[in-house]
Amino acid sequence: MRACSSDSSKSSDSSKSCDSSKSCDSSKSSDSSSNSIPSSNSINSSNSIPSSVSFSALTPNLLGYTAAVASLHVDEVAVFGAASEGFSLKNINCSVAESVERFSAVIDAAKADSTPVRGYISTVMGCPYDGVDSVKPITVARLVERYLDLGCSSISLGDTIGVGTAKKTRELLAEVVSAVGGKGNMEQFQIAVHFHDTNGMANDNIRIAIEEFGVRVVDASVGGLGGCPYGGDGATGNVSTESVCDTITSLGGTHGVDLGKLAEAGEYIRGEIKAHDIKII
Repeated sequence: MRACSSDSSKSSDSSKSCDSSKSCDSSKSSDSSSNSIPSSNSINSSNSIPSSVSFSALTPNLLGYTAAVASLHVDEVAVFGAASEGFSLKNINCSVAESVERFSAVIDAAKADSTPVRGYISTVMGCPYDGVDSVKPITVARLVERYLDLGCSSISLGDTIGVGTAKKTRELLAEVVSAVGGKGNMEQFQIAVHFHDTNGMANDNIRIAIEEFGVRVVDASVGGLGGCPYGGDGATGNVSTESVCDTITSLGGTHGVDLGKLAEAGEYIRGEIKAHDIKII
């Protein structure tokens, strides 16, 4: 089981747009005084980065994709949309339908380059603008089908504002399982869950996703970092990698995470946040 897709890769947003569904990269900090995209040599210059690390660039449009592949060494690109119109307009300045059209061009270009594409669908359980009960599971399922048809190699379902409950999780994943042709295909199509822990329900929902619906990819973030300025008041960061590892272990699964190194990373991040008075959204 892949315990954490968001922290096992280093993400770089080449489009300068908010990433609503990807947790922040806790091992790299950006220079706010520079808008230039780092070169592939600078990204890969450290001998401390293991070969197993996957670099992923957020590319919501063709311009972003072109910039990413020209300037960065990337193993994967990601498109990120939403299941709600309000959030889509706030986050990437277009409707849901328009976003899918944009993604089509990106995915076609990536396929021509043999570059895998991960698709993010935000606000799958509620929207800070359209309402917490505004998103229907069938809407998300239809988007999953569309993303797969376009050629996404994996899809992450984001509870962006952390309003997911056991009931909502079951209703959503039941529709998604049907859309992909059965529980056994959840792993094949790399359907991931991405919970924010606003109401302390993230790990309960993750347990349901794993046990009842065959989910084998769970997004998480060291120390629970991450967020989005468009997430609304009160929305907290991504569920922590530490707690997700505990959940997977309690289910008898394996996560492949070195818990000692994870603890070291968490301690380092907390120290940097304190030392530099960093605001976490």
